Amino acid sequence: MKLLLTGATGFLGARVTSLLAEHGHELSVLHRPQSNVASVKAYASRLIVGDVTDPIVALRAADEMDAIVHMAADLSHWHRHRERIFRTNVTGTRVVAEAAKTAGVAKIVHISTIAAVGYSPDGTPVVETAQNNFVPLRMVYHESKRLAEEEALDAARYGVDVVIVNPGVLYGPRDVTHTFGHTMLELAKGKIPGHPTGGLSVTDVDDAAAGIVSALTAARSGERYLLTGHNLTYEQVFSAQARAVGTQYRGRALSPLLMYAAARAFEFRSRFTGVEPRLTIDNAKIAPLLMWYDHSKAARELRYRPRALEDTLARMASTYREAGLL
Repeated sequence: MKLLLTGATGFLGARVTSLLAEHGHELSVLHRPQSNVASVKAYASRLIVGDVTDPIVALRAADEMDAIVHMAADLSHWHRHRERIFRTNVTGTRVVAEAAKTAGVAKIVHISTIAAVGYSPDGTPVVETAQNNFVPLRMVYHESKRLAEEEALDAARYGVDVVIVNPGVLYGPRDVTHTFGHTMLELAKGKIPGHPTGGLSVTDVDDAAAGIVSALTAARSGERYLLTGHNLTYEQVFSAQARAVGTQYRGRALSPLLMYAAARAFEFRSRFTGVEPRLTIDNAKIAPLLMWYDHSKAARELRYRPRALEDTLARMASTYREAGLL
């Protein structure tokens, strides 16, 4: 198939790109001028410089494509970047969907996130059809991704097959600068004093990428698929990461009130530095929530199989040691 990829240079996108190339697809990559294309250059037959919010560029890129895998996203959780986040996540998805309709592209695989699904109020893993209970919390990233899904699905009214996939929290051996990789390195130095009281669903980036590649041909149009993994508390995740780097986690639970106060302090400092705060108020809002999900549907229809968390963390630790970070 002739595929147009957006967001191909990201942590997940780079792995999806290489897997699609291995499956014999012809790839065109739409990327911003400042993007480092080293990780995808060898796999793409065409590199197109431009922004997903540019209708002319998007339409030119979509011409003669069989499908679009839309992965581009702004991952910020900081309300100060609200306009930028919505421009990329919502407007960008609208532009890509419009380009698909106009160019006659048959399918869009829209890479969303569990942030567009909802959380578990009682610990029962959430399924694809659950009501999005994140909405009342008014979190900028979560709301942008919810609206982005609506923009993608709107293309179905014009005959485009649209599939939504929602990865969990991604870990993997190339995660040197990503938030959770950074946490793992800090745990090795004993710099993490505590953990949030909630939980998350941990997903190996390679497994999520394989699920996306499978969704391209096996997923049903109009359906959503949760590419999630192991439902664990933050304490369990931190403890597993610490073991992987040869230490023991002894942190304590951090109350929601303390998390919120810390987030306020981080955001206040970032107003002067201009650097994205490590902890935002929106991060603090989700910290006590159980973001646990049921990936049974993806397992049945996409043959999605999350690997053991210990395997993922061992690969990460090995990569960090090779890079001299541990």
